[in-house]
Amino acid sequence: MDYVKISRKILEWEWYTDINTKVLFLHILLKANWKPGRFQGTDVPRGSFVTSQQNLALETGLTLKNVRTALKHLENTGEVAVNRHPKFSVITIKNYDKYQSGGSQVAVNGQSSGSQVATIEEGKKERKEEYNKSPKGDYESRTPESSIYATIRELYNSVCGSYPRLVKMSDARKKAINARLKTGYTLDDFRKLFEKAEASDFLKGANKRNWSATFDWMICDSNMAKVLDGNYDPKDQGGMNDEPEPTNSVQLW
Repeated sequence: MDYVKISRKILEWEWYTDINTKVLFLHILLKANWKPGRFQGTDVPRGSFVTSQQNLALETGLTLKNVRTALKHLENTGEVAVNRHPKFSVITIKNYDKYQSGGSQVAVNGQSSGSQVATIEEGKKERKEEYNKSPKGDYESRTPESSIYATIRELYNSVCGSYPRLVKMSDARKKAINARLKTGYTLDDFRKLFEKAEASDFLKGANKRNWSATFDWMICDSNMAKVLDGNYDPKDQGGMNDEPEPTNSVQLW
């Protein structure tokens, strides 16, 4: 079955007028698996699915901040439960079985269930397509550009706490991000880039010139590749961070 039923009682739901929370809840409802499965050794019950906050932001067009706030709303009022793991989370719609029976009704007082064709295997395939096998430029067709930029900005600010906070996405930065996405980089690559930069003492100024990397330097094509390749990892992890410091005056695309 390729649809879900939604009860009119959702109109009385306390979060119905909160646009972000409503959008995220309906997305969760549509993504939930109709039968149990497993993912990387973790049980995924019926009415659940594997995802991440970054994935939810990309799929809904919400920012990471909006996703975090909306998910907190849904957890606090009992619509969903979230089982967090190091690299992913399992979101479960509460009372799924109760509302699944008797005509597959969905969303009674905000607590939902539904019939959904997505299985664990299909979810894994979809994530691979989203992040690893997307055609060049496909990000622009799936997600509003403003959301992509906001997601990357918030990802950088949340991960790279040792660097200056990124406030504005200039046209040059947007052009650089588009160029990286069109050559095959994914949102997950940007996350890894920022995590590696945050873990690198060399990029944070522990070098002969007290030079520090910037966001603009990180998203330059050659620099992003070198960071992801591990060139600036700590030496005890195989990094080669004793090379001359690059300049922050770089062409971004």
